[in-house]
Amino acid sequence: MELFYTNKIVDNSAVLDQQETIHCTKVLRHKPGDIINFTDGKGHLFYGRLLESKGKEAGIEILRCETGADSSPYYLHIAVALTKNYDRFEWFLEKAVEIGVDRVTPLVCEHSERRVFKFERAQRLILSASKQSLKTFFPILDDIVKSHDFITTLVDYENTLLDNSANDNAHKNALKIMGHCRDGEKEAITSILGAAKGSWVAEIDKQSKAGKPHIIIMIGPEGDFSVEEIELALKSEFKIMHLGSSRMRVETAAITAVTAVYLNYLESK
Repeated sequence: MELFYTNKIVDNSAVLDQQETIHCTKVLRHKPGDIINFTDGKGHLFYGRLLESKGKEAGIEILRCETGADSSPYYLHIAVALTKNYDRFEWFLEKAVEIGVDRVTPLVCEHSERRVFKFERAQRLILSASKQSLKTFFPILDDIVKSHDFITTLVDYENTLLDNSANDNAHKNALKIMGHCRDGEKEAITSILGAAKGSWVAEIDKQSKAGKPHIIIMIGPEGDFSVEEIELALKSEFKIMHLGSSRMRVETAAITAVTAVYLNYLESK
């Protein structure tokens, strides 16, 4: 299935912008009358009939709409330190979107070597990866945030989860996880996720309207989180995870964590 994107939707009609029109009509050679699939990035999958192009944009007659076609059973927010080699961060972002993530926050930590984030380029990458992997929910992308600020504002952040999750009954108390390489007590991410999933299932049994579990994961830079950052996370009730015995790059650790969450909830979908 091919998937296009537009947010220009009014009643039963929509319009593809110039870039999407070129891809649809020139690259994929769709003609007026063809049935195409498109999304608004907010969980809606539309089926429509392509109309004649007007100038540089193509119109669509909407025939049908489905909601929540690719909704996941969890809400995952991952905060990852920018990598020294910026290409590696973009690789992570693309793969995380393909696997499944709801929100991404680029971090600047005490030991970060890169402190510049290309927001618009990242947004375009998310759009491309979302369409390629047939996602109708596009992840939220934050601008760059200092790690201390991210941790200390989580209380206010958790209070906004309802607004961002498109789930009226979503959990407000998130499972918070940090990964680091320093000495100290740690638990395998699979154990942390498994225990949390068991608690969530028990809550579902008691309260049929319970919403998605929310998971927040923090991954530090090449120089790791500082002792102060780790202590602050512990005070904020973060669980400290390990990803096994392998030594991983930042982007590898982040993708491993995203995949662990995905596989943990795979059977629930």
